Amino acid sequence: MKAIVQKLKAGAALAQQDSEFILAARGLPCAIWLQAGPAPDERIAAWAGQPAAPSQCIVVNAPPETWHKLLSDTPPPGYHSFTAARRQAQGLRVSGDALAIAQALHPLERLFEILRGQLAAAPELLDRSPISGAYATLDIGPVRTSLYYETSGLDAGPPLLMLHTAGADSRQYHALMADPGLRRQWRMIAFDMPGHGRSMPLPGHAWTAEGLTRDAYLQTCLAVIRQIADAPAALLGCSMGAAMTLVIAASSPADVAGVVALEAPYKAAGRRTPMLCHPQVNQAAHNPAYVRGLMGPASTLQARRDAAWIYSQGGFNVYANDLWFYSEDFDAAEHLAGLNADAFGISLLTGAYDYSASPEDSRRVAALIPGARFQAMPELGHFPMVENPQRLLDYLRPELDRLRTHGAIA
Repeated sequence: MKAIVQKLKAGAALAQQDSEFILAARGLPCAIWLQAGPAPDERIAAWAGQPAAPSQCIVVNAPPETWHKLLSDTPPPGYHSFTAARRQAQGLRVSGDALAIAQALHPLERLFEILRGQLAAAPELLDRSPISGAYATLDIGPVRTSLYYETSGLDAGPPLLMLHTAGADSRQYHALMADPGLRRQWRMIAFDMPGHGRSMPLPGHAWTAEGLTRDAYLQTCLAVIRQIADAPAALLGCSMGAAMTLVIAASSPADVAGVVALEAPYKAAGRRTPMLCHPQVNQAAHNPAYVRGLMGPASTLQARRDAAWIYSQGGFNVYANDLWFYSEDFDAAEHLAGLNADAFGISLLTGAYDYSASPEDSRRVAALIPGARFQAMPELGHFPMVENPQRLLDYLRPELDRLRTHGAIA
């Protein structure tokens, strides 16, 4: 017990010197305390709150054996972040009302990174010069819109279409699009869904859009395949994008030349919460922290910050609207009925640290699809193409090579 308390005190002291934690907590009206075991006199102040007499305290309490896992630099899945631990860590309790915890989610997530030793970010510069961007005017059903997309690789190569996660944009795929090996084999295309990244909302939808429906998402992707890729495309999607790659394959197989689905959900109920777009919660701080908790602990601090930064720039209510499709609408058992891997290869890859679309969930999805392949990625979480793109490529290259040799890709 004494050793755990000393580690918590040392971590809290480091947090109070950490520039990101300080900026994230500045102005927070509640205090943040850590506690190991039942004795309240063992509470350790990580943040005193502002003003000096905060209206309430958030207390994170866990038994020593749980803190031992949480403080490890290689924690097991479920103990790798504040948000994961709150759901899965044995004996962990968080006191404080839901609004206060949502307001403090950014500093809480950063605090847990500091506690397990992730203190400094080594600057990394990705060479994005091989990536070109443009706008295309597309007909999406009855609606005409301007959509932003990016390309890299072979001008006349087989198209590999990349679908971003809920609330994000095509920047998630920049490391893959810059990879020399992939550029020698593919014409890579990544696009920002309407209202995401550099694509403006559909005409008349800004600030008023409702939840993203399966049909609207499908029609957008089919428009990109038919009007930009201009050929059946191999599909690479993550999370929401993974679910949609499989929906496209099931509903319009003539437009598909293969599928690799990263972090594919089975039915991801419960991800959509009112705090994602709450008037008393900073969407640009809370939502990135909400997804930051899904990343594996081996992700560098720079990678974690890059992934979170993309989410910090999301438009009003965009992430919550996307989760209508991901968390409320999509049901693999219903929407993938009849899909099989006879005409083209289908592979699923899922990180062990993903608690939103867990390896068990993706394995169940693969079991629905005759001929589909599944592999877990032990080191990775929900955003493998941002967390550790080089490690992802170790898993991804063989699956893409199988698509090329399956017969559906010229």
